[in-house]
Amino acid sequence: MTLPYEMPKLAMAMNEGTLNEWLVPEGARVNVGDPIVVIETEKVAYDCEAPETGYLHHILPEGETVPVGTVIGVFCESEAELKLAQKDSGAGAQPDRPTPTSQPEESAPALAEIAILELAGAKPGGNRIVASPLAKKVASDHRVDLSRVSGTGPGGRIVKRDVLAVAESSQVSEWPAPLPAQDAGVIARIPMKGRRRAIATRMSESLEQTAQVSGHYEADITRLLEMRARLVARADSLGTRVSVNSLIIKAICTAVKHVPEVNACVEQDSVVIYRNVNIGLAVSMPDAGPYESSLAVAVLDDVDRMGLVEIDLQMKSLLDRVRNGKALPSDFSGSTITLSSTAGIGPPGMTSTPVLNWPNVFIVGPSTPIERPAWHEGKPSPRMMLPVSYTFDHRSIDGAPVARFNKALCEALTDPELMLA
Repeated sequence: MTLPYEMPKLAMAMNEGTLNEWLVPEGARVNVGDPIVVIETEKVAYDCEAPETGYLHHILPEGETVPVGTVIGVFCESEAELKLAQKDSGAGAQPDRPTPTSQPEESAPALAEIAILELAGAKPGGNRIVASPLAKKVASDHRVDLSRVSGTGPGGRIVKRDVLAVAESSQVSEWPAPLPAQDAGVIARIPMKGRRRAIATRMSESLEQTAQVSGHYEADITRLLEMRARLVARADSLGTRVSVNSLIIKAICTAVKHVPEVNACVEQDSVVIYRNVNIGLAVSMPDAGPYESSLAVAVLDDVDRMGLVEIDLQMKSLLDRVRNGKALPSDFSGSTITLSSTAGIGPPGMTSTPVLNWPNVFIVGPSTPIERPAWHEGKPSPRMMLPVSYTFDHRSIDGAPVARFNKALCEALTDPELMLA
């Protein structure tokens, strides 16, 4: 008996996935629960476990992007069934998985593969470096020279664990200069595919399906930064160095209590206002090369029920899971309002017009604080001012409640004791 293995649906909004890496060789016997494949969605890559026990036949090769429900492999009960499945699909071991007893014929590498080989210090057609796509990505992220990595995968193939072992042992070389592009004056060409394509699609859909209005103001956070300094001084007893973002999240929760209309999503023909505050955190992560990055929105649930220290600990744990590829599908769903902070990235005083994380109807975009002279308590005084940008969906919420929310948020940031009330 054979059982098909389909591209899994790992999140509610997932329509397609990329078969990033087979974790077991063609025809290997696996048990229920064994990690067998890395599937990449528009947000993150997941190690998927075997739902069945049997001999696993690969239907699709690594790198293929297919709709959810497409058959990507087959579980065979016996070796005889495995051979029949391989015969039916015209496949034995896949061409890019050489075995010790059988080496595939080398063909002229494509231009993209030539680039990878040259970056790794190998010459096309010479000592070829065989590595999985995920291993190449991890090598790029960790600045590891693949020519210095010994593969432990089938046929000596370099897999993710091999690259991480080198990275963790500090045997990391400097990343070489970018390859010259085909066109004079061009540094690099970044294909609009994979996560980049998914981000582009979501941003376009957000702008097309909503009536987005943006605005900017500055909040005096001098006292908030003084409060943070006192909290940092107690980091040992608190168990964490409370971040400015955690204080901003707490301030957002305080403002939402006064104006719950901003804590909402559009669902079909309805605007759904939520009681609990689930903050979507825009996270920028390194991707496949020196000029590439990817954007994900990780979700911190029920922050309105948390104290400041718990918010900080839970946020850092969530971001650590996302940036290290250990996040679950649930970590990216269910946001009710979004925080997109560029503090420390852009110049002091920078403002922006953040794009809505649709279907959320509101996004808050604080930037890097700047010191300005201001009138305070009847006299001029230098104050630390936080630029705050925001965008809302004017189809779903009017300007008056947005103004009230921004006033409440500004007051909580200016007078942080209000967050404790």
